[in-house]
Amino acid sequence: MEQLKTGILFQDGCVLQRQKEIAVWGEGPEGEEVTVALAGSRAVCRVENGSWRCTLPPMEAAEGLCMEITCQKETLSIRDVSVGEVWIAGGQSNMEFFLCYDAQWEDMQCAAHENKNPRIHMFNVPRLAFPGHDKDVSECGYWFEEEDDAWPYFSAPGYSFARSLQPVLGVPVGIIGCNWGGTSASTWLEESWLKEAPLDVYLKEYEASVAGKDPEELKAASVKAFALEDSMEHRREWAGVMYGIGLEEQKEWMKRPAGPENPMGPYNVGRPGGLYHQMLEKIIPFSARGVLWYQGESDEGHAEIYDRLFTAMIRCWRKSFGQELPFLYVQLAPYGWWLGGTGEKYPELRRRQEMVGESVPGAYMASIMDLGMYEDIHPKHKKEVGERLALLARGKVYGEPVLCEPPALIGAERTQEGIALHFANTGIGLWEMEVQPENEAEAERPSPLTGPEQMKDGFVVSQEGRLLEIREIDLREDTVVLRTEPLSDAKCQVSFAWVPYIRVRFYNSADLPMKPFMCEV
Repeated sequence: MEQLKTGILFQDGCVLQRQKEIAVWGEGPEGEEVTVALAGSRAVCRVENGSWRCTLPPMEAAEGLCMEITCQKETLSIRDVSVGEVWIAGGQSNMEFFLCYDAQWEDMQCAAHENKNPRIHMFNVPRLAFPGHDKDVSECGYWFEEEDDAWPYFSAPGYSFARSLQPVLGVPVGIIGCNWGGTSASTWLEESWLKEAPLDVYLKEYEASVAGKDPEELKAASVKAFALEDSMEHRREWAGVMYGIGLEEQKEWMKRPAGPENPMGPYNVGRPGGLYHQMLEKIIPFSARGVLWYQGESDEGHAEIYDRLFTAMIRCWRKSFGQELPFLYVQLAPYGWWLGGTGEKYPELRRRQEMVGESVPGAYMASIMDLGMYEDIHPKHKKEVGERLALLARGKVYGEPVLCEPPALIGAERTQEGIALHFANTGIGLWEMEVQPENEAEAERPSPLTGPEQMKDGFVVSQEGRLLEIREIDLREDTVVLRTEPLSDAKCQVSFAWVPYIRVRFYNSADLPMKPFMCEV
């Protein structure tokens, strides 16, 4: 590399993380000295093996700065640099979910038009599946603000997080979108983290998929498939199908002839470690405050080990970035059916997600059990998702004394009335929302698990294998009393929202919905 070059994030309009060392890197002529200067700070390093990396000291929030990077007689000037708060928005399609398909997109456009916030900066890491992937990524790879051409195609949860958080912090906020629809968490961590059981199932499945196949033939097949997938017309159409049209239209679209198969192999986006190398490594070790994560649908097939997989991914990212990054993540939304899939293992996967928050320091979960859609794996209310993540950040990362977590079961006991369930994170008390069906079809649809006569507002009580009638539910500040038919001395099993799809209607005083749970009493 004879020409001085920076890493992909160091462009006009970039946001750097305040109060942390600032890593700046790139490529350049071998053996030459590189100097990075910013707001009176200066760092010097040397190009080794074609690459260089300098580290600037921590800075407080600032705006309108110019970073100058010099090597030999060449100087690169990066303008409109801000120092503030940086978050990485990672995951699959529900994090990738484009703003322009959000249920409140028109309101967000009006808000930005009337009161544009120039202190929110966004960046999409180019979605390229393999080295040399020939694809138009013109909407990616640069920093932009509201109302830019790329804005409608940015992460709706990521943007809504920033829009909610920035006015509270009063400093610039940068959101880096690093996500790809339909991807397993196994593609977002370095492969060595998958070598031990039970996570080695991902490597074994990959090896079985490519066994005995010619690598060149696999490449040719993937390149052919991507030629169709990458066309702008197909990408816009696919985004509309995934996010923006109704079920009947989706069914009709699925009847169309399928394009060329993109086989699992070294050029498939879902290969273990693939997107870690192709996307995440491009932004390592950029300093950030934390990670927003919304993913898990594509790991339903191995729901029973998702806690192990997600924990390994968190550890991998923290080690790679050299930072103990907080992870704010979203528990999977309610969902009951999807063109050949069922969401059957969602209750187990949600349980595994919650286990991560219980066992991994600095990992915090947001609940959206009131925002799902029975027939759509991509619920349209993403603004609320971002706002709940922002509330979680305020309480858990920035130390505000705010109620930011959903109601969580902490104990259960039998009473003369039935079963009393005690909750933490209730604020001034639990309350129940009157929930209207999304449509007539939903109003007529029975519960996907037990039927309306045994499930009452999401609660199910069983004893010795028999479902018991819940006659009444009584809310008392931080307690829910289930009035049931008479109980025997045998153990009772109590569950709440332990189904693929439900619309939770119990909230705390911060308007956060109750999480699913199971217990014995």
